[in-house]
Amino acid sequence: MKAKNILRYLPAVLFVAFISVFMLLFFILPKSDFSESEKRNLAEFPELNLTTLTDGSFQKNLDTYLSDHMPARKFFVGLDAAADLAEGKNGSNGIYLGSDGYLFPKPSKDSELLTKNAGFIKEFADDSDIPVYVTLIASSGYVNSGKLPPVHEEYRDKELIGSFASKLGDNAKFIDVTDRLYDMSENGQLYYRTDHHWTALGAYQCYRALGEKMGYEPLPEDAFSIEKQGGFYGTSYAKAALWTIAPDELELWSNKSASAGSVSVDIADGKETKHSDSYFFREQLENDDKYPVYLDGNHALETITNKDAKGGTLIVVKDSYAHTIVPFLSQNYSKIVMADLRYYKMDISALAEKENADGILILYSLDNMSTDGNLAYLY
Repeated sequence: MKAKNILRYLPAVLFVAFISVFMLLFFILPKSDFSESEKRNLAEFPELNLTTLTDGSFQKNLDTYLSDHMPARKFFVGLDAAADLAEGKNGSNGIYLGSDGYLFPKPSKDSELLTKNAGFIKEFADDSDIPVYVTLIASSGYVNSGKLPPVHEEYRDKELIGSFASKLGDNAKFIDVTDRLYDMSENGQLYYRTDHHWTALGAYQCYRALGEKMGYEPLPEDAFSIEKQGGFYGTSYAKAALWTIAPDELELWSNKSASAGSVSVDIADGKETKHSDSYFFREQLENDDKYPVYLDGNHALETITNKDAKGGTLIVVKDSYAHTIVPFLSQNYSKIVMADLRYYKMDISALAEKENADGILILYSLDNMSTDGNLAYLY
């Protein structure tokens, strides 16, 4: 009888022991401010005062804090993601698991912002005295559609990009690179498996396609040496929490014929400035997020000069996809000024006039063009 009584209470005893151990670990283990695997800042302990107690925000934020700092959080987050897959819930946290370890963000949607942004660009191009070129980059889910899981939402990238282009008018010179990326997807990895960005090879294919319309002669692929850096996990990996996915490689393409000291990169962020003699900021490879190795990531204004290039000056209004393609464009333009409208709130026409620019390229991913509310700052 005693043995039966002990067995009857064993589950409760084990449960209490489990909770007690985790409570003890929660209090004694050091707290981190940042989750490297999830690529985000973790919640801070919420402010406790009469206002936060009465409006319920303290309790809500406390729940978030406890969840973010739970012992073995990475294991349990990964276990939850694996359980979703086992139950057939592909698309957990907005990410599909495809074949060959590809992680695909769910598709972009048609949006009011996509139409508005086309209107902003049309007005800007109509008022511009210099050529305005526009291109949108399709998603990995569209370009690599053969690797998608059997059940997924429809990727309407080509349709949405075509509709966007039709609203730009005659003065904005739209360059559609969608078919080229789609057709070349069997000839190499154009997008990362663990991230939403395109790879250096994907950017190179776009560089070749843009040259046909923008009037420059692209360098052949064999003009570049390629340095590979492993261990890259992107934002899709962080969201999916499928920790067994293998990492990607970053490729740094360098012109074999570049003369010493020909490249200069100058970054302006408010009162802070930074200078480099390379397109690649290798110190970023030491960080968990390695993608900013390309031109040091997002900044308000960034100026890239190449003394070897024969072309003039190009203004690039962009999102982060541009960081990989601008080193290629810099082989043909002696000066490129990148402006990120999330941080740069000045008139782009005035910038182009100040720089005596020969052209303006607006380059965004379809996803960002569908969600970015900053295109109104074009003028």
